[in-house]
Amino acid sequence: MRHYKRIVSTLLAAGMGLSLLTGCQSSQPAGGTAAAEKTETSGKAEAASEDGAQDKKSDLVVGMIANAFGTQSYNDDVLAGMELAEKELGVKGIPLEVPEISDSANSLRTLISQGANFIMVPSSEYKDGMLEVAAENPEVKFLYLAEAIDGGGNIMSVAYRENEAAFLGGALSGLMTKTNNVGAVMAVGETLQYRYQFGFTAGVKAVNPECEVQSAFTNSYTDVGQGSEVAKIMYNKGADIIGTYSGACNLGVFNAAKDAGEGTYCLGAANGQFDKMPDKILASVVKPADQAILSILKEYQETGVFDTSVPMSLGLKEGGVKLLFTNNEELLKLIPDDVMSAIDDLTAKVESGEIKVPSNEEEFNSFTYQYAK
Repeated sequence: MRHYKRIVSTLLAAGMGLSLLTGCQSSQPAGGTAAAEKTETSGKAEAASEDGAQDKKSDLVVGMIANAFGTQSYNDDVLAGMELAEKELGVKGIPLEVPEISDSANSLRTLISQGANFIMVPSSEYKDGMLEVAAENPEVKFLYLAEAIDGGGNIMSVAYRENEAAFLGGALSGLMTKTNNVGAVMAVGETLQYRYQFGFTAGVKAVNPECEVQSAFTNSYTDVGQGSEVAKIMYNKGADIIGTYSGACNLGVFNAAKDAGEGTYCLGAANGQFDKMPDKILASVVKPADQAILSILKEYQETGVFDTSVPMSLGLKEGGVKLLFTNNEELLKLIPDDVMSAIDDLTAKVESGEIKVPSNEEEFNSFTYQYAK
C-alpha cells in the first residue's frame, strides 16, 4: 500500500476569518432586501454583533459571476461549493453567466438589484468591473478568488498558490517520462495560468533538468477542439505526459492522450476529472473549492467577521491546493514507490518553505533548486 500525504481540508488560515456565502438556484431574488448592518466598521475589519451573526443565515443573498458553467473549470468547483453550502447551511445564491468581460460591471449591478449583498468573483477577468461596482456599493461585500489585492473595506481577496501543486505535477511528470519530453497546456494569459505554467515547469526541471518542457496556451477556457489540437502537436513532438490547466480545453487534452496511444498520459485539474479518461490521467492539480466555501461560510455565520485587512493566500500547507492521484488502481501501479516517496518529500519541502516555488517568469528564471534523488 502506498502512503498518501493527507492534506488538511479546511482552508482557514490561523487567525484569518474569510467569508463566503453560497448557493446555486434560480436567478430570482432570494431573501429580499440586504441584511442590515449591525456593527460599525473599524479600519478594514468588520465584526458583527451576536444578534447580527444570527441574522446572516436567512438574510444573506450571494451572487456569483462566471464566464460559463459546466466547462470543467474552477467556476464549476466554486459553483459546487455554492450548492453544498446551500444544502448544509441554508444560504441562497444567484449564479450568473457573464461571457463578455465588458458586461461585468452591469452584471454585478444586476445581481445587487436582485438582492445580492455578497458577491463572489472567481476570475481576474472581472476585476475592473468588480472594483467599480464595489466602490459604488460599500455595503455589499465581495469575495475575489483570483489574486491578492488591496480592495478596501468591502473586498476580501484570496490568492491560491496553484504553482505549488503544479510543481508537484511537474515533478511527477519529470520523474515518470520515458521520452524526456513533457508538455503543459494553459488557457489564457492571466496570473493564475502563469502560476501553473511556471510552477509545473519548475517541478519538471527540479527533478529532471534535461527534460524538455513544451508549453502552450489555447487562448480559451471553453474550446475543447483547441485543447485537443495543442496537445496533439505536443504528443507528435515527443511528449509522453501533458499537464493541463485550461478549463474545458482539458477535455481536448484528454482526448489527444487517448488518440496518441499506449505510453502517453496526462494530468487533470478541477475536481480531479479522473472519470473523463480513467486510463490516462495519472494525477490532477486541484483546488478543493467546495469544502473551502463550506468552511468559509460556516466560519462567517459563526463569527460574523468580514476581515479585509490581509489577503488570504492558500497553498499546499493550508490545503488550498494539492496533487490528487488517480483512483484507477491499475494506472496507479505504474507510479513506482520511489516516485511516490519523492512527491511526498517535495510536498513536505514546499510546505515547510524549504522550496519556494516560482509563480512568474522572473521567479522561475532565478529558481535553482535541484532535487537529490
